[in-house]
Amino acid sequence: MAEQLHIGADAAEEAEEAGLIEFGAQVRFRHPLVRSAAYRAADPGVRRDVHRALAEATDPESDSDRRAWHRAHAAVEPDEALAGELERSAARAQARGGIAAEAAFLRRATELTPDPAVRGTRAVAAAQATFEAGAPDPALELLAAAEMGPLDEDQHARLVRLRGQIIFARRRGGEALPLLLDAAGRLEGIDNGQGREAYLEALAVVC
Repeated sequence: MAEQLHIGADAAEEAEEAGLIEFGAQVRFRHPLVRSAAYRAADPGVRRDVHRALAEATDPESDSDRRAWHRAHAAVEPDEALAGELERSAARAQARGGIAAEAAFLRRATELTPDPAVRGTRAVAAAQATFEAGAPDPALELLAAAEMGPLDEDQHARLVRLRGQIIFARRRGGEALPLLLDAAGRLEGIDNGQGREAYLEALAVVC
């Protein structure tokens, strides 16, 4: 991979001598923040090239999710096939209990989705997973993005309910109550079980 990126064998000597990184069976940074800083300081084009090379070096049979992740971060334009692959990776992450990974896969799938209606649906799913992963503010941003696309009544009701749940979790019950009641009313004619749950959530706000 280094050869493909035209990286010489001595490229990391200074960082290694400074104790910032170690090369062995695995590459180890002295601290996770060093790794993060190195990644974020790189030019976006360089990052895409590295992700592309990593995708090509990853076995699609034994590690398809990692390969999809790198391919997604090498992409510069919407790509429905790749977005669908990420959505499947998210489902596998959910089955493993990897909530944060599921959320990350769905967020990137949303960004790569070309069709506005499908993008809205994926944005709501990404918001749900992101909220469950403990990141309410990014979840609200995803809901705002979802509202920019066409949503059917069911999707809109679920969006309103999720926004109410997030706002209630942020201890803003006064704002959450009308949202949860609105969602419950919308869901009554679509999914009675979901509607009852939304009413119970609204009741919890006032108790």
